[in-house]
Amino acid sequence: MNGAVPAPAAVAGGLPAVIRIPLPGPGNLALSLSPPNGWKGKSTSTLFIMENKWRGLRLDYGFNVKTKTIDYHWNRTGFASRFPNIANHMPAGRLGAALYQSARAFRYGGTALVVVGALLDLESIVTASNPLRRSTAVVSAWAMAWVGARGAGALGAEVGTAVEPGAGTAIGGLVFAIGGGIAGYWAGENAGEAVYDWAADTKFIGLIPVPVPADMLDRVPQ
Repeated sequence: MNGAVPAPAAVAGGLPAVIRIPLPGPGNLALSLSPPNGWKGKSTSTLFIMENKWRGLRLDYGFNVKTKTIDYHWNRTGFASRFPNIANHMPAGRLGAALYQSARAFRYGGTALVVVGALLDLESIVTASNPLRRSTAVVSAWAMAWVGARGAGALGAEVGTAVEPGAGTAIGGLVFAIGGGIAGYWAGENAGEAVYDWAADTKFIGLIPVPVPADMLDRVPQ
């Protein structure tokens, strides 16, 4: 055997927990389970659809200045046209509460999957009888998983936004990103192995040396 795969492609389904998924449409919104770049300190939010640390939408739990109670609510700054159904500090309801808890659980669970999968793939390279072939497959798998998660996530977010901006955006983006990560890993792994096997089995024949005609040498600038 050239090397076995101890971790299934399913581990790449955890990628949405650690990447930012760019959303199509106006602005530079991105879906993520972590605060955007520049955010200082911890956040009580678990879901972010934001352009930067000031503008965008996030799902929060804590004291709501609008309802004067502790609840699950949306915080929105700008992008009123992108989320016309959501006002700043609007209660998120039962769907928002379930989405908040799911996002928090997946953030840790998905990150653990990625770490474990990467470690198992590293072990598979070390223990493979053909480490170069296996490493080619692993690098291709994770590269395609990253591309697949981001691309499919963007598509899913667009579909979800058409159903319900905000919650639908997040659900569609994350579900599609999970599928895209898994499919990308599987496709990249197989492509990497195929390319390696093609290169290993291909025999390159050297060209026959041909002398340069004398008249062409005269044309070469000195």
